[in-house]
Amino acid sequence: MSAELLPTVSVVIPVFNAMPYLEQTLASVARQSIGMDAVEVVAVDDGSTDGSGEVLDAWAKDKPWRMTVVHQEASGGPSRPRNVGLDHATGRYVFFLDGDDCLGPETLERLVAMAEKNGADTVLGKLVGVGRVIRPEVREVFAKNVDRADKAAVYYTLMPFKLFRRAMLEEHGLRFPEHMRISEDQHFVARAYLHSEVISIVADYDCYYLVRRGDNGNITLGGLDYPTMVAQAAETVELVTGLTEPGPTRDRMVARHAKAELLRRFDRRFLAAGPEERKELADLAAPHAHTWVTPGVLAELDVAERLRVHCLREGLLDELAAVVEWDMAGRPGKALARGGRLYAPAPFPPVSSAAYEELCDITDAALGASPRRRLDKVGWDGSVVELSGYAYLDQVDTGTLRTEVLLRHTGTERELVLPARLEATPHLTVSRGKETYDFGLAGFRASVDLAAADDGRPLGPGTWEVSLRCAAEGLTARGGLGTALGADVPRQAEQRVVVLPRADGDDRPHTVSVGPKRGRFVVEIRPVPEPPSMPIRIRRGLGRVVRRVRGGTRGA
Repeated sequence: MSAELLPTVSVVIPVFNAMPYLEQTLASVARQSIGMDAVEVVAVDDGSTDGSGEVLDAWAKDKPWRMTVVHQEASGGPSRPRNVGLDHATGRYVFFLDGDDCLGPETLERLVAMAEKNGADTVLGKLVGVGRVIRPEVREVFAKNVDRADKAAVYYTLMPFKLFRRAMLEEHGLRFPEHMRISEDQHFVARAYLHSEVISIVADYDCYYLVRRGDNGNITLGGLDYPTMVAQAAETVELVTGLTEPGPTRDRMVARHAKAELLRRFDRRFLAAGPEERKELADLAAPHAHTWVTPGVLAELDVAERLRVHCLREGLLDELAAVVEWDMAGRPGKALARGGRLYAPAPFPPVSSAAYEELCDITDAALGASPRRRLDKVGWDGSVVELSGYAYLDQVDTGTLRTEVLLRHTGTERELVLPARLEATPHLTVSRGKETYDFGLAGFRASVDLAAADDGRPLGPGTWEVSLRCAAEGLTARGGLGTALGADVPRQAEQRVVVLPRADGDDRPHTVSVGPKRGRFVVEIRPVPEPPSMPIRIRRGLGRVVRRVRGGTRGA
């Protein structure tokens, strides 16, 4: 086949007893806006007994598109049919589509456009669950379109429903491991990520619909015994460590396997297990807790995960159960602020102060969620803008709280610091502190005098972003107000004309806008343009004199 006739995309569909979902799967491919001249379908019937094979043959015969159907003996998993489909693919790109899922009408067009724009080897399209839950960490991957994505950031989605440049797959000999019945996609996609020069993300369109079958026949929902799951994850971890250098990228990738596979069974199921089963699970996980979880990986885990790892390493089964119970109960207890750090309450006595500080440090997580804040009211009084609301540090009492308003000029990066007055908020102790933390002094009120906020001088023209800085118990955090608006704060900026003094003593009106803009809360100041000079003609005798006056005509 000449290069001009080669398809742009080969859609590889492994099929095993996919009826009646298969019909809508194929229909979603037929509706692709990229045009069927650009698409090749390679469907591999993996020994179906429900008529799926006959449906594939009918579609290949009756539809005006390029479609290859391969029939083979049942292999027991999707790896073999995907590999066979990949062997038959001729397109510049390959997309893997399961026989019970669907594509959005513009999916292939958008993914190919993103790949062509960025020279991407792998393109991720936004996933949508139909009767299935998309995990929060996966949803986070699709927060926005990304031309060149960080490999560790996309690593939380290892499903194969992506666009791959076929030349990259062939260059590195990428195929699905056929000895794995489940999680085979993790190994394949991990290799694809690591060999991709560029990875892009299409997040502004619903690309792939993950459909939950009424018979729960999705193979990925069928479950996998823990020993097999850990063994297969160990293969992928070995792959990752072999293809990456030590450092943050590797740590984040391995941490994903520690969270999703290694520690997965140490939940309610662990508590329900008897003593012998608990020991078997812990003995199986312990070696990997030592080898996978380096200090860098440990730092990527949250406090409950770090405590689980510690218990597995030390063989502390009773303490491990206590950690699980504490985690399942919502991690009760009060955090300890000490030395400018914040520590979670350990569910069992720490073996040493050093171990406690390493395992229970939650400073970064707590400050990452801080300050907890809301802007409830914006008022004007002449040149003064009044701001009020509440702000506090997560898991830190407000007894020593200090709150400041920060004004940052977006052009010069110059920052001004204004004090805020604290106000009582006893209701927050109940609603947010759950009677554990005292958030009774979290209210703030600040006056931003546009005529004197810059050390007695008026704020200069331009855009000033408004944020808050909170400090208490040696801990400090700051956060913007644009995404923390109360119900009574307008969602559009309010504009007024305010007279501000100038150094030359000539007060001048300025247009001032205060409010949210593109996710930030800003004060924008622009001088009102002076009236243009107007030429007038004054006749004196036989001569002509032209005078320019400001603001209108003046008699001669």
